[in-house]
Amino acid sequence: MKFVIENISKSSGRLGHLVQAETEKRFRTPLLVQTTKAGSIPYLSREVFDYVTKEIPALQFSLSTIDHMTESLKLFNDTFGAYVGYPECLSLLLVRDACTTTPSGHNDKDTVPLFTRRGKEMLTTTRYMDAVEVLKPDIYQGLCDADTNIESAKKRIAKCVDRTANFMELCYERHQNSKVLNKSALFVPIVGGYSTFARSDSIKHAKAKGENISSGYIFEGFHNNGLTATEVDADELVKVMSHCLNELNVEKPKMMPGAYTPTVMLELISLGVDMFDTSYAYCAASNFKALTFNFDLTKTESENFTPFLDITEDSLKEDFTPVLANCDCLTCKKHTRAYLYHLYNTREMAGPILIMIHNLHHMLKFFNTICNCIAEDKLPDLLKVVKYQGNEAAVDYSIKLNTKAISKNDQGKSFTVAKDEK
Repeated sequence: MKFVIENISKSSGRLGHLVQAETEKRFRTPLLVQTTKAGSIPYLSREVFDYVTKEIPALQFSLSTIDHMTESLKLFNDTFGAYVGYPECLSLLLVRDACTTTPSGHNDKDTVPLFTRRGKEMLTTTRYMDAVEVLKPDIYQGLCDADTNIESAKKRIAKCVDRTANFMELCYERHQNSKVLNKSALFVPIVGGYSTFARSDSIKHAKAKGENISSGYIFEGFHNNGLTATEVDADELVKVMSHCLNELNVEKPKMMPGAYTPTVMLELISLGVDMFDTSYAYCAASNFKALTFNFDLTKTESENFTPFLDITEDSLKEDFTPVLANCDCLTCKKHTRAYLYHLYNTREMAGPILIMIHNLHHMLKFFNTICNCIAEDKLPDLLKVVKYQGNEAAVDYSIKLNTKAISKNDQGKSFTVAKDEK
């Protein structure tokens, strides 16, 4: 995998392409990578996903949801993308599931906790690299201790940097000596919570040991995944990321996994971050929210928009308009708000499927607009539109657990029984 920068702007980020090693297929950046669970895009089969986009997808797989597949994959003489029905995709392997909150703690000197369908397992660097060689992804992240957030103590942050450095020593060695991974790109994790000093230490090690081995960087440890990523302090995040990006190689791609809000994504893109995932679309869909935020620069500022539509609201029971006017996704063309409300009330599986179709379509169009705005040096204008949505104050894009419909233990289990009806 190689990265080609095509255009850089001081105020609007940069445009580029990730080029797949074997096929030479190009994936435009800023790139929105499709998050998966157990190898599949949540709620959608391959055939249904084709209704969302005809473009070849970049798929993000997390070892925590596919670890149980590695044994059978040893007998499968092809890529993991082909194994799950996406043979032409660009595959990216992460350790943690960006869609689900990762429990804190359980850290050990030589292992990382891996929360799988079988429960918690302790992951060594050797076992992790064995799994990477079986999966043979186009891109994979190095093993790291990412168990930090804005509340982490200095001692915890210092430990995460030291442990990550030790893990990466072995990852570099295995990557260089592996005949299987000669076409896979290693993204070095940069950790350290919200401490610029700790992040600099992590970067220093990445430069000293992995500058000639790594193909990119991935920034971990700002949140605990799931809904926590939608609530990060944008000002603190931007301050730390500005510091980090000034110290790193400009020519290598940078990724930020997690359900960051659209406004935070735009802030990070303007700094030079190249890759994000669709976990925000999933977190919205799993909490009964359809994305409705406006990113059309031609819309007048007198119009007021909302970030999302809560389909559990009783006011929708006789609303026979589409989720979003002028949206050309399958959901909006064929179905109404009232129908989605009906699906919620009857616990039909079609409900989350239709919301996910709309949310992914909306996010893909959003990123297409981002690329166009970068080319025209209009990203600050887009940020203003998305941030304020025609209102005087900035709108809140964070996603709260929809306790009206689901309990904390049932999050992500589709349309579950409302708590007052159990």
